[in-house]
Amino acid sequence: MITTKEVGFSGEQPIIAFTLMNRNGHSVELLNLGGKITAIRVPDQHGTIENVVLAFDDMEEYLEDPHHLGATIGRVGGRIANGAFALEGMNYILEQNEGEHHLHGGSVNWSNRFFDYEIDGELLHLLLTSPDGENGYPGQLDVRLTIDWTDEDVLILTYHATTTASTPFSPTNHTYFNLTGNAKTTIEQHRLRMDAPFYVPLNEESVPTGEILSVNETVFDFRKARSLYEVTHASDEALRQAGSGVDHPFLLKEGGEIVLEEPVSGRILRVETDQPGVVVYTGNHLAGDFTIAGRRATPYLGICLETQGLPDAINQPDFPSVVLRAGEVYEKRTTFQFSRVQ
Repeated sequence: MITTKEVGFSGEQPIIAFTLMNRNGHSVELLNLGGKITAIRVPDQHGTIENVVLAFDDMEEYLEDPHHLGATIGRVGGRIANGAFALEGMNYILEQNEGEHHLHGGSVNWSNRFFDYEIDGELLHLLLTSPDGENGYPGQLDVRLTIDWTDEDVLILTYHATTTASTPFSPTNHTYFNLTGNAKTTIEQHRLRMDAPFYVPLNEESVPTGEILSVNETVFDFRKARSLYEVTHASDEALRQAGSGVDHPFLLKEGGEIVLEEPVSGRILRVETDQPGVVVYTGNHLAGDFTIAGRRATPYLGICLETQGLPDAINQPDFPSVVLRAGEVYEKRTTFQFSRVQ
């Protein structure tokens, strides 16, 4: 069942909250503003239903949010070096909205845009047209994001897009997960396992160096489950550059999964995707004059699992391509399955 409710305004534009409820009474909530996921309410091992994603207590915070809580990111997630790229003999200049670099599609990006919507039975479709030249990108891009919330507590995000001219396209979702429920503590006691044999090193400005390295014998090896406390308090220089935690791209094994577990609540999140990579961000810089679940925001209050193409792939010939060409149809899917220890 899908219901809608007006929860605020941006100018004269209403902010609409969608609630997708399954037969078990578990739900997902998101906004037409930025496609932002504001709640995923699932039970812990004792049956207590709580929100396992970070959400602002004040709706006004979503209007100007540098942290992109729950947002749909586009056209390209992550950084594009120097805000520029060459494609099919043409040079393109993008907005430089993070120093000299381009981040998450620009300062006025999809997390600031209002999506149109269609409800088709149990499916919610969010629709957006990114015009030719938006923030410097070529081609008109027509995007449909389909959201499905199943009775088995599986959230399925399917991205579908076409373009009138070749363009880099690598959307992602920027939800911060905290499986304790209602952000009781930080995510440092969570355990993370990923079928990710390779990671992408970054320079001092958090831009990929162009290398793809093995995680073997590094702090980035999550092939066996590890406590996130180990990485938020590690002395590794690469982690200090990211703000004492992880903010790095990983190349996933084909068909591999990402598993996040929280031992006290017993909640488990399994992520599967047909995207080549994931950016793991442990909320290193999450702070400000706002509250989440009644508490002041702090670093490590949530973890993002941003399934996508690798950042700066448009400038890196050894990375999987993120180019979408006219006449092609883009379709990628990520599933988030919630369960609990029995």
